[in-house]
Amino acid sequence: MVLPSYSFIFIFLPIVIVLYWIAVSRQLYTFGKIILLISSLFFYALLTPGIKGLVALLSSIAVCYVIARFGLSEKIPPLARKFLLLAGIILNIAFLIYCRYLSYIQELVEKAGGSFSMKAIVVPVGISYFTFSQIAYLVDVYRDPSIKYSILDYALFVSFFPKISVGPIALTSEMIPQFNDSSRKTINYDNMAKGFYRFTLGLSKKLILADNLAKFADLGYANIPNLGTFNAALVILSYTLQIYFDFSGYCDIASAICLMLNLDLCENFDGPYRSLSIVEFWKRWHISLTRFFRNYLYIPMGGNRKGKIRTYFNNLFIFLVSGLWHGAATHFVIWGGMHGIGIIISRLISEFTAKIPKAVRWLATFVFVNLAWVFFRAEDTGVAISMFRQLFAGGLLPLNSALIATCIPTEFQLLQWLILKAAPDMTYYSGCAIWIGLVAAGIYFSVFSKTAKQRCDAFVASKTKVAVTVILFAWSVLSLSEVAEFIYVNF
Repeated sequence: MVLPSYSFIFIFLPIVIVLYWIAVSRQLYTFGKIILLISSLFFYALLTPGIKGLVALLSSIAVCYVIARFGLSEKIPPLARKFLLLAGIILNIAFLIYCRYLSYIQELVEKAGGSFSMKAIVVPVGISYFTFSQIAYLVDVYRDPSIKYSILDYALFVSFFPKISVGPIALTSEMIPQFNDSSRKTINYDNMAKGFYRFTLGLSKKLILADNLAKFADLGYANIPNLGTFNAALVILSYTLQIYFDFSGYCDIASAICLMLNLDLCENFDGPYRSLSIVEFWKRWHISLTRFFRNYLYIPMGGNRKGKIRTYFNNLFIFLVSGLWHGAATHFVIWGGMHGIGIIISRLISEFTAKIPKAVRWLATFVFVNLAWVFFRAEDTGVAISMFRQLFAGGLLPLNSALIATCIPTEFQLLQWLILKAAPDMTYYSGCAIWIGLVAAGIYFSVFSKTAKQRCDAFVASKTKVAVTVILFAWSVLSLSEVAEFIYVNF
């Protein structure tokens, strides 16, 4: 079961919300948390085939909780506390490496002429997210031993179903107090309305925009030799928009579910494609991951306190790690390295670029982000290089009619039929117009329009808002038969 599915939308989610509010309305607060925990574990068991994933999650929770509660308390000698913190971090990272990086290690060893053979017995969904959240928890308890949570609160925090598979990387300090805040135990119908509104926006981002853009991007990457410059540019742009609407759509859905439960989930996006520099981009894109690396790796490494050279090294190192976190492959590391170098250059020339018109800075940043996504999307480095060859030396071929015919969204085929009824010779041009219109809509909503959070915060029920929400929800639900997996589930 995934978030955008009939079973989740019409069965799982309504039952969980109703049961939770029945429990807390009768002041059965602990029972309400138990309902959320059982629901989260049930949801996770359905996400990861077999029982192994659930066992791995519960084992990870138990180990981290025991270390934090008993090994990092103020009663333990300082040296022992430091050792146990290090042991907890190593265990989490070792588990992450075992589950996600064995094949990459094997590939590197074989390239070096060695031999290595080992395969993980389980790859738990969302392991990167709950591992980082738990590392942050261990470090926070080490810094402040007075932090103490019950095993129920902690297990619910780690496994909480809205965020378990694709984040964001939340912190115990911002989530667990909400689970126990009595002021949040009264149903808020305004939050319910806002939650459904934002849920619908997230669902439509994923199903109407991201999944339709994915068709063009996927087919384009599967037929790189036939693209040419214009088609290659459109394929690259399609993926840039796809990954934004895919990931931010999930985060909108997760935040919306939390709103319906009277909870606030940390924001992960703030209009990243509006950025005027790479530095700004990473303050707006995947905010929770940037925060984790800043607070738990960059600052402990010295941050910007040890001179410019060390600062630039720290920046580059962080982004190489970020690339590796996203995927166990060289092309992900290159993607991270590109952004690390982009951050360094952005800082070096910041005084100069401040004098450049904003439109030029935006365009330069947007083009850089597009080009970097090529390494992120490609199956390997060779595929990425082939795409760049088509982009810069593929020739000015017309928009590929086969791509257009395959990728016209089902819901727009009626529009194309009406156009062809009026002008039978417009088959190719009508397809091009519809597809370019979809891409243009993607650019508008990701660059110029209000963010989902801004829309949600300013939400006031009206006939127009209700009509638009109902139409988008119905349209999204009708598109469920063509659901694709969320991109960031793989990270």
